[in-house]
Amino acid sequence: MSSNSKPYNLDFSQDFKVFIDTSFFSELRDYKIHHQKLNSDIINLPGSNINIAKRTITLSNKSFDKTPTVFGSLLNFNTIEEFKRLDKVKYIKEGVFDNNTKFNFFNVISFADLKKYVLVYWVNIPVLKVRNLTFELEYLDSFDEHVPEEYHSNNFIYIKNGSIFINNDLIAQNGETIVVPNLIKTYLINEILDLTKTSEYLLYAVSKESVTNCYRIVSKLNDKVFDAAPFTKEDVLVSGWEKNGENKLIPKIINFSTLLDPIELNKQNVSLNLQLMKWRIKPDLKLEHISQQKVLIIGAGTLGCYVSRCLLGWGIYNITFIDNGTVSHSNPVRQSLYGFDDIGKSKAQAASENLKKIYPLCNSNYINMKIPMVGHVDSIDEENYKTLQTEIKKCDVVFLLMDSRESRWLPTLVAKAENKIVINAAIGFDSYVVMKHGDLNEDDHLGCYYCSDIVAPLDSMSNQTLDQMCTVTRPGCAMLASATAVELFVTYIQDGKLPHNQIRANLNGFSSTSNSVAAYKFCSACSNNVVEAYKADDWLFAEKALKNSKYLEDLCGITQENLKAQQLLEEMEDLLI
Repeated sequence: MSSNSKPYNLDFSQDFKVFIDTSFFSELRDYKIHHQKLNSDIINLPGSNINIAKRTITLSNKSFDKTPTVFGSLLNFNTIEEFKRLDKVKYIKEGVFDNNTKFNFFNVISFADLKKYVLVYWVNIPVLKVRNLTFELEYLDSFDEHVPEEYHSNNFIYIKNGSIFINNDLIAQNGETIVVPNLIKTYLINEILDLTKTSEYLLYAVSKESVTNCYRIVSKLNDKVFDAAPFTKEDVLVSGWEKNGENKLIPKIINFSTLLDPIELNKQNVSLNLQLMKWRIKPDLKLEHISQQKVLIIGAGTLGCYVSRCLLGWGIYNITFIDNGTVSHSNPVRQSLYGFDDIGKSKAQAASENLKKIYPLCNSNYINMKIPMVGHVDSIDEENYKTLQTEIKKCDVVFLLMDSRESRWLPTLVAKAENKIVINAAIGFDSYVVMKHGDLNEDDHLGCYYCSDIVAPLDSMSNQTLDQMCTVTRPGCAMLASATAVELFVTYIQDGKLPHNQIRANLNGFSSTSNSVAAYKFCSACSNNVVEAYKADDWLFAEKALKNSKYLEDLCGITQENLKAQQLLEEMEDLLI
């Protein structure tokens, strides 16, 4: 042992620099939403990069890696007010004396604005100071013989010939303060406070058991100082809050929104409301299942625009539009996907392109085509028929949002045959109807749009007047119908069932009714005879049915049922005579 000795104040100094990568915020955001579900429990940061030689700490997404080692902790608040109210001295000092997770190599407190990507944070690397204590630190020529055997296999700090070493690496020369980055366990303090112990070693700076690659400090206390300098817990001070660039003790603020990919930023923010809905309101919400739905929207008018916007709000981004119309001068004020510059453009194309402008990651597509319609010879096209078949087969749900009744017939039939969900929405001046049908797996076999008809669909458009050529309706009617249609669909795929499959509403009296409509066995669109004929003859059947509604009535059985009804009526009239 060297005869050299020098007085030291017990002072564990903090001079580390902390760097935060953009990936740290993204990972924190994800962890906060998906794992913590917005609670404020302390988060361990075992994977943080701590460079002792360069005296730096780097926080990134890897900081959250789950390893046995714990180097740091993060306490993230949900409001800036909570962050401000925290008693920061008490928070760290309690961690030291209570031996909890707060007493790590470093501790971070923060407020993360998850929508604006702003992080307010303050890093603490605990610094322990003992007032009124000076002791003689003896320099060691040979360390092993003066260190308890249980510490021989661990790393340690020691002083030799006026220099401070970590293991055999020189870290400081002629220092007046022992430099230790807080690798101290609570019983270090207890050792200091319990002066009744006769151990010749005053300081055992030992890390938590779960921490690896940490350092041990052993120093010998001069007997005179030992007797002359008793002290209490109150003499132990805890500090170490990082200063900003101007050397002031205030938190730091980083705005990550300017550093992140705008598309990725958009993606994460869009999903935030859905995640909050899941964790705060409805924990069983099947967001992943909902987002995977592939939607076919037939009709890119007022209803189609509002439906697509509502689908985006639910995180449904695989959307295909079918329409053959163009944007007119009257459309932009009522149809939310179009602006003045879109006038004259294809509705299907403009709707698809503008949906991507709203949300660039939306997988929206379009097909500009006529739907083959009963009674409309100019629409009967085999290529369009095959295209419609293909698109219905590819999707999970078909939204029928067209202006005319007859345009809904063929998609209803194909969807029924392909076992696809169909959502119908139609509006009047101050009323609307929304209904769900399709899906052959249902036990109750719900009725379709045509199940209440006693005739096959006919050409309803040839002799239209001006008021019939436009959808004359209260502006809010389409919004309500569209939102109801989407919510009906989401409820069904979430729960697998519906209390009712049809909703009718009237804005005149602000009333609505809900009911379930059973399938009609003689329906011109979904009855077994029609579906089987479609499956057997494909286009040959479709062409015949589209050209002749009377053929449809005979096939499905409506003709015969109407004859029976007429005969019954005549018999009743005879009885009355």
